[in-house]
Amino acid sequence: MKRKAFFFRILLPILLLCLLMSGCGKEEKADTASTPEPVSDIAATPAPVISVADASAVPEIPTAEPTAEPTPEITPVPAPMTVRLFCEGQEVTKLSFMTSSVFQLQAVTDNGTGGGAWTSSDASSASVDDNGVVTCWKPGSPRITYTIGDISASCDLTITEPRVAIYFGGQVKTDITLNNTWGFEIQLVGVVTPEGSAVTWSSDDSSVASVTDTGFVVAHKMGSALIHCRCGTADSGCWVRVTEQPPAQLQATPDPSDTTPRIVITYVGVAKPDMMMAVGDTLAMGYTLYNIDYSTAKVTWTVSDPAYASVDKNGVLTAIKPTFNVFPGRNYITLTAKCGNAKYETAVFIKEEW
Repeated sequence: MKRKAFFFRILLPILLLCLLMSGCGKEEKADTASTPEPVSDIAATPAPVISVADASAVPEIPTAEPTAEPTPEITPVPAPMTVRLFCEGQEVTKLSFMTSSVFQLQAVTDNGTGGGAWTSSDASSASVDDNGVVTCWKPGSPRITYTIGDISASCDLTITEPRVAIYFGGQVKTDITLNNTWGFEIQLVGVVTPEGSAVTWSSDDSSVASVTDTGFVVAHKMGSALIHCRCGTADSGCWVRVTEQPPAQLQATPDPSDTTPRIVITYVGVAKPDMMMAVGDTLAMGYTLYNIDYSTAKVTWTVSDPAYASVDKNGVLTAIKPTFNVFPGRNYITLTAKCGNAKYETAVFIKEEW
C-alpha cells in the first residue's frame, strides 16, 4: 500500500509530464512539414526570349524632353536726363560781366527735351527771362539756374561795376577848350576797365557841342557843354569849352525850300559828316544830290592826304595808317565829294585797330 501511494504521488506526475512533452514535438514537426515553402514568381516564370528580328517590335519608352524655363523679360532702365548751359556756343558754369551787360544762355538736354524754367538767385543783381536772356543790373554774385523736372544746371555770375575814362591825345581829360588854334572838332576816346564793353556818348548841350556815337565832338557855338561817356552805370564827363565862334557848318540835310545845288556824302544811305575807320578798312561811300540831276551829274572823290587814306572814282575809301596828330590839334583827314560847284567834306578818323 505504501508502494502504490508512492507511485501515484511521485511517478504518476512525471509520467504525465513526459507524455505531454512528446505530443508537443510531434505537432511542431507536422506543422513544419505541412507548410509549403513559397516559390518566387520570377523563378517560376521563364523569361521571354526576344530575337534580333523582333527587337524593333519592342516599344520604345518615350523620353520626356526638358522644358526650358521662360527667361524673364528685362525692362531697360533709362539713364537719367542731363542738362548743360551754353553761352555763345561754349559750355559755361561761371561767367563775369559788368553792369548793364545783356547776354543769353542756352539750355541743352541730352534727349532734346525742352520746356524748363529759368530762375535767378538774385534778380536785383541779374534777372533772366523765359528765353534765358540775362540782364546785369548791379554788382553781385547771382546764380542763374535752368530746371526741368528734377534736373537742373546752374551758372554762377560775377557782376562788377566798370570804370570809364575819357582820353584825348593819349591823356585823361576832364576839361578841353576848343578855338581857332586847337580846332573845333576833336576825337575823344572812352577807355573802360575792365576792357571789352562798349560805351555810349552824349552831350548835355548839343547846341554848343555835339558828340557822335564814336566820340567825335563838333563845336557849334561859343559856350560850354559837358560830354558824357558811359558804360553801364559808370559815367565819366569832360567839359568842352568853345571860346571862339566856330565857322558855319554845312548842313547834312538842307532845307527843302533851299534850291541851291548840294551834295552830301552818305554811308549805307545815312549822311556822314564824320567817319571812324581802322587801318585796312575799306568802305564804299555814297552820296545824295539836292537840286542836281542824277542823269547828268559827275561826282569826283578826293582825300586831303593820300598818305593816310585812298579813294577811287567810285567812292571806295581805304584806310592806310592812323591819323593821330596829322596836324597839331587835329587827328583826322577829309574826304571830299564834288559835283560841279557843290561839294561836301567828311572828317575821317583812322585808328590802329578796333
